[in-house]
Amino acid sequence: MFQITEFMKKLDELYQKKQFSGIESYLNNGINDALGRHDEGTALILLNELMGYYRSVSRHADCAEAAEKALALIRAMGLEGTVNHGTTLLNAATGLRAAGEKDRAEEACRKAKAILESQLPAEDYRLASLYNNMSLLYAAMGRLELAAEYARKALERIEQNPDAQAELAISLSNLGGMYTRLGQSERAHRCLERAVRLFEQLPGGDDPHYPAALCALAELHFHQGEPEKSAELFRRALGLIERTYGRNDDWQTTRRNLAAAEDLIARRNAVKNKTGMELAREFYEQAGRPMLQQKYPEYACRIAAGLVGEGAECLGFDDAFSVDHDFGPGFCLWLTREDYQAIGSRLQADYQALAARWPGAPARNVTPEGTNRVGVMEIDEFFRRFTGHTHAPKADSWQDIMTWNAIPTDRLASAVNGQVFEDPLGEFTRRREEFARYPEPVRLCRLGQALGRMAQAGQYNYPRAKKRQDADMMYACLAEFVSAAQETAYLLDETYMPFYKWRARGMERLEYAGSLIPLLHRLMERPAADGQAEETIEAVCACIAAELKRQGLASVEDTFLEYHKREVLQRMQQMLQNDGAEKECASMPSKKAARIAAIVDEEWRQFQQVQNEGGRASCQDDRDTFGLMRTSQFTPWAEEVLASYQQDLKRAGEEGWNLLTEKYARMMEHTAPQQYARLADRLPERSAERLQLQELLISIMMRWTREVERRCPHLMGRGRNLSSEQDGPWNVSSETYLRGELGTYSDETLRLYAQMVLELLSQGKNLVEQNMTCMARGYGYRSLEDAENACAAQACTGRP
Repeated sequence: MFQITEFMKKLDELYQKKQFSGIESYLNNGINDALGRHDEGTALILLNELMGYYRSVSRHADCAEAAEKALALIRAMGLEGTVNHGTTLLNAATGLRAAGEKDRAEEACRKAKAILESQLPAEDYRLASLYNNMSLLYAAMGRLELAAEYARKALERIEQNPDAQAELAISLSNLGGMYTRLGQSERAHRCLERAVRLFEQLPGGDDPHYPAALCALAELHFHQGEPEKSAELFRRALGLIERTYGRNDDWQTTRRNLAAAEDLIARRNAVKNKTGMELAREFYEQAGRPMLQQKYPEYACRIAAGLVGEGAECLGFDDAFSVDHDFGPGFCLWLTREDYQAIGSRLQADYQALAARWPGAPARNVTPEGTNRVGVMEIDEFFRRFTGHTHAPKADSWQDIMTWNAIPTDRLASAVNGQVFEDPLGEFTRRREEFARYPEPVRLCRLGQALGRMAQAGQYNYPRAKKRQDADMMYACLAEFVSAAQETAYLLDETYMPFYKWRARGMERLEYAGSLIPLLHRLMERPAADGQAEETIEAVCACIAAELKRQGLASVEDTFLEYHKREVLQRMQQMLQNDGAEKECASMPSKKAARIAAIVDEEWRQFQQVQNEGGRASCQDDRDTFGLMRTSQFTPWAEEVLASYQQDLKRAGEEGWNLLTEKYARMMEHTAPQQYARLADRLPERSAERLQLQELLISIMMRWTREVERRCPHLMGRGRNLSSEQDGPWNVSSETYLRGELGTYSDETLRLYAQMVLELLSQGKNLVEQNMTCMARGYGYRSLEDAENACAAQACTGRP
């Protein structure tokens, strides 16, 4: 008979003496011995022990193989559906989870759960082990709410058993980890502190789960900005893991985490409460300027130095939390194109060597997202990187305004923030002054748009969402309202709005935002259905309206910001030197331009009457973008096609029919087929021959579209999806949009349009390319290629 008691006693001795190399052979010999004696029950016990050993030393493939052998033995013994089967499945799932095979682990867990819940009493502590393991699995899968639910179920079972202190500590540790990942720090801290105290009180103090609790608590302290506490806990865990399991995967991970905590401590001590800007200036003055004077004396009087661009230190918002990434001594050196070509590469190499050996602070800890923020830069490329332009655009026409509007405001903020330490040549400073603030027509345009978003989201759609008791819609409206209110505050202060995470912080510096800040905080902190939300929204709008009046930008007394928006945009129009619509394409004959303007005006009138199921769409308040897009489409058209389509619009207006409503209704055949079925019989019927012609035209246009996409992937990537296969209720592809539009043309207009398309095709021309070229010029670019290059440059820049 196999002496299992003696065998397990010697196994415990091997663990206690840290004789890990002998454990595997000892267990395998025991398994073979038990099987030789036909003692399958003992062999099953030892196979489960072997799985645990393989998990502890990170030999995941061997663990999975042992699990397969154990499950095969279960089947051979006829023990399927028993507690032993459930326990073995659970051990197998734990090994599969450690090996990263999460789907197989979940399947094993579900089978184990079905067996154990049916075979064990509800209060049995072994169910706690099941729930703990399921919690860990779902945490690894990113399903945190479900993970927390199972961790709480485990805790409920364990707390009923006063003798199960080890199991209670394990459950508390797991639940604390879930709360950490869910962002519930206070709950996490309570659970993990209690778990660590319980582990410390256990006999021996070497429970294999103890290091995990220490690491979880250490991680929590690290993210709360307490690296000293974090490092002390990581050190304790590192020693325990090495003594228990050796230098396995968990030991390696803990060592890396300890190194990160120690690095953060060292960085904080080194900078001694200096800001990133102070550190940059000190580095430049102590090392940078002497290096320039010594190695580049003929260029030193032409090089600008400072710290401008991305990162909290450029905004003056860096703090103790900032030093953990992309922080450390660094400055920018800006050169003209000629100087950069002459010495740029050599100067960059000298800069990097200087940064590596400067004793004033540890070198910058650069992440992949934080590269190229400091060092040697060419002035033109610096401004192109952030704005897409080497010089600030003009602001004399609507076309110029659209060019400005295409530049993200946070990128403009990055181009002009920070400090310039010295600029003897003055070129970099002059260029910064060009971009320092929005020209007044641009500011008024953006201000009008922001006011419209506030009115629509907060004063119109939020009350409607509340009546519907639609919480998701209410939250969306409040988020849009707060975002628009923040942008409005920055525009009223004539300041660029920074990257989204710094917007609220930056508002504290604005001259006119003092009364807004507590009101916006109130909207963000309270539930979406809060009874005072509408009152708070109106208070915000009243503050904005008062400031608009104080600055002489609006005269109306009403607090409904849609009225203020109209007045602000009218002021913008008065400031423009030229009508942007007449300059969409300089070569366009005046008669054709007038016809296109009339078509766009009538389309806009009909567009205002389109009834959207979810309320008025934001694009129905954006006349400027609508005008640019539609003008770009019509500019390449032949005169006879334009005349015919203009007649279509006129006839529809006389008959009380809305071609824009018809267009969106026809799109619903692909985006919302059930709703389309209810209204299809109200639409004008189209013959089979006509539909065949439409599909031919669509195939040609989509081929042209894909040709442009291949040439301009970044520009086209900002627009609609291409194929109808990508349609959804809120996503309309280019193909579906075109199908809807062609469906509204009269037979005569479609015939003329087809004649134009086929003629262009025979000439090797691309109508979509012509449309996109007009649009690019409308946004201020000289060509389609320039627009693509600007989009590509913006896509390549990181985010702070």
